[in-house]
Amino acid sequence: MSFINPAFLWAMFAVSVPIVIHLINFRRHKTLYFSNTRFLEDIKKETQTRTKLKHLLILIARILTIAMLVLAFAGPFIPNNVSDNDKVSEVNVIYVDNSFSMETDGKKGQLFDQAKQIAKEIVFNSSASMEYLLITNDMLPENQFITSRDVFLRNLDKTNISSNAVNINDIILKANTLIPENKKASLYIISDMQKSFMDNVDTKPNENIDIVLVPVIAAATNNLFIDTCWFSSPVHRFNGSEILNVRIVNSSKEDLFDLSLQLFINDSIKAMSGFDIEAGRSKDVEISYVNTTEGFVNGRLEVADYPVTYDNTLYFSYRITRSTSIQIIEFGTSNKYLHALFNSDFESFDLTQQKAGTEQSSGFSKYDLIILDEVKEISSGLSDEIQSFVTNGGSVVFIPASEININSCNMFLNMFNAGKFDAMKYTNSKVHIIEYNSDIYKDVFQKQEKQTDLPVMGMVHHHVLYSSSVFSPVLRLENGASVLSYGSFGQGKFYILAAPINETNSDFIKSPLFATAFINMALNSQINNSLYAVLSKDAYFEISADIELSESDIFKITDNKNVDAVAQFRFSGKKLRVEVPEQIVTDGYFELIKGSEFIAPISLNYSRQESILEYLSDSELGKYITQNLDDRAKIIDAEAENISIELKEFSEGKPLWRLFLIFALVFILCEIMIARLMK
Repeated sequence: MSFINPAFLWAMFAVSVPIVIHLINFRRHKTLYFSNTRFLEDIKKETQTRTKLKHLLILIARILTIAMLVLAFAGPFIPNNVSDNDKVSEVNVIYVDNSFSMETDGKKGQLFDQAKQIAKEIVFNSSASMEYLLITNDMLPENQFITSRDVFLRNLDKTNISSNAVNINDIILKANTLIPENKKASLYIISDMQKSFMDNVDTKPNENIDIVLVPVIAAATNNLFIDTCWFSSPVHRFNGSEILNVRIVNSSKEDLFDLSLQLFINDSIKAMSGFDIEAGRSKDVEISYVNTTEGFVNGRLEVADYPVTYDNTLYFSYRITRSTSIQIIEFGTSNKYLHALFNSDFESFDLTQQKAGTEQSSGFSKYDLIILDEVKEISSGLSDEIQSFVTNGGSVVFIPASEININSCNMFLNMFNAGKFDAMKYTNSKVHIIEYNSDIYKDVFQKQEKQTDLPVMGMVHHHVLYSSSVFSPVLRLENGASVLSYGSFGQGKFYILAAPINETNSDFIKSPLFATAFINMALNSQINNSLYAVLSKDAYFEISADIELSESDIFKITDNKNVDAVAQFRFSGKKLRVEVPEQIVTDGYFELIKGSEFIAPISLNYSRQESILEYLSDSELGKYITQNLDDRAKIIDAEAENISIELKEFSEGKPLWRLFLIFALVFILCEIMIARLMK
């Protein structure tokens, strides 16, 4: 038991008053004169013991009455059992969940309105001296310090639904940071308690902070939403066919039928696709169409769903790309097979070739793919330039000659941790294994080729991959030896074909494996802009940096209406990374501007973190508190008829002053009864 006003206990010295009165009044004698006292002696003996008992009981009743009154005015209470600290809270930290999921309805109306009303109830049921700290998903600057009751209520009234999504870790960390260790605080978390909000707790509250979970219960709600989208091909051509893959999620408990997905291109409807989807499942829907415009394209996907609507639209942007720029550095004779392959499609590929030793390394940055053909040995200067090219986002294909300088080639491969060659060669060996899930052969073949249809390699160098290497084989021989392998290095890609491209390997050159591999290596070498970015605290997007850049450049993101925000950026080689400013809180199409120059369109979407409407039940919250918060939290029922009582009891503990006041009245009645009955 603790006291709100422990200083009032000094009034306990008032119990000395009835003691003094007892000593004065009940010990004072009055003389009576009788002619004969013989009959009084027996009466005196009988009543003396009873009188002493009566006086003692009256004294005890008076002492207890005063003691009970003193204790009542001292404000006794039983502290809440969240922590072992009996100190009364000085600060109420109140988190009001204002994410999109709080727009749904509960038994008492919209969850967000209910959460704000509960926050006000907490204020009205706290002491007048209490201080406050408001936390919302926006993490606004004005909510970064402790305020008075009136300021808190004004800031609460200004709070609206936000696109930002946080989790309980962020809330606890914020409270730990802003509350001084010498102040006792209560952290109220008013939320619908989605599983995504409560996942992965690794932050514990400070010892001076008690946590109160106030779950507001949503009515059963179904939700269908567009999760993400991606293209089957990384390259987009004018008048070229596109296959757009769209992932749709049904988070309800009902199967849905005959739904429609609409695709808009540059605000005009382009295609539609119907689909059915099972309860609690996701489905990938394909939409096929043809690019009929050039330059940048703004796309929008829409699906009809109610009542949760913020995730029914997905914005994306892409560019009808230029031709892939390829340079072949020839260490031997001109390779007619590669020339024929890439020159057959002038619109898709821009091919140049240089003899080794005459290449201009300063111009490497303008190429997407560099093919090193018939390499016997390679100079250290060219090796360094190639390594820099790959590090900054370029792609390189290494093709050895029939006879190679093993030491020179291995020194080059070691720069990429891409394995090594030895003196062994394999002749007339059939390709046995194709990695169909690799970037090179993924979605190329409708069925896996039979072994009898695979080509025979006339000669292959023995290429050994290190166990620590990130490189992996794509084509392998019957004995497991690698024919074609690839891996990432820096921001680029590095491919190793262990066989020369000449008549020796004519069976391979004539097979679909050859043309498909080189075309996909070329297409995958282009750095594409991000289709979209998701609005979040650290949101960013990447674009191909084919513009002149300097550290002094100023980039802005604008919607030409209400938003015009300066964006931080970093560039490395062929990539420009632009961070989304925090003041952008709405989804849609935006423009990236450098100075007054338009650079690229930007599509921003709301996070789908809260689109799966799964909530923790009371029993799950209890387990959660035990497992993640070390039993240092209390749950308050937001659906209770009189939540004010529960809030007040947590704020001030369970008050006992009424009980002690009743005890005082009981002892007064006892004194009266003793005085009247014991005559």
